[in-house]
Amino acid sequence: MEKFIVLFLFLTINAHSQWEYTINSSKRKSEAIGQIEFTYKKQDTLSLVLSNSKKLGLDLSLKGNLFHEDQEYYILFEISERKFKPSNSTIENGKYQIFEMKDLVTSEKYELEDFLKILKSGKSLNLTVRLKDRVIQGFNDLNSSFSPINSVIGDKF
Repeated sequence: MEKFIVLFLFLTINAHSQWEYTINSSKRKSEAIGQIEFTYKKQDTLSLVLSNSKKLGLDLSLKGNLFHEDQEYYILFEISERKFKPSNSTIENGKYQIFEMKDLVTSEKYELEDFLKILKSGKSLNLTVRLKDRVIQGFNDLNSSFSPINSVIGDKF
């Protein structure tokens, strides 16, 4: 009976995890993927993806069906009551790639590795994406992000 309860708790905890870690040995690439949850019925697909590869190195991006190269975006990350926006980014193949973040209160800029320290130490992420015709807000529970992010950062190919 004890084994059944432990297994049930394990499955319940994994079912609510918003972060996953994957590795592709043939491509020499690992990823930590955080799903963004929305509070409305029509959902866009949006994921926060941290990847590390021998070819490209460390990469942080938002992947989703709403990113197009010909459109302007305003993106806001709220982590533990701190507000950040990308200060250096690009859009390519449905992917909003982030190279540097700026703290909106202190105007301090963070390179990717420094921003990841803030991200994985936070409790939650509120993400706002403003397009010209709509505003999308989503949520990610960062409590389960520590291990996947550390795994990707530590991968050496």
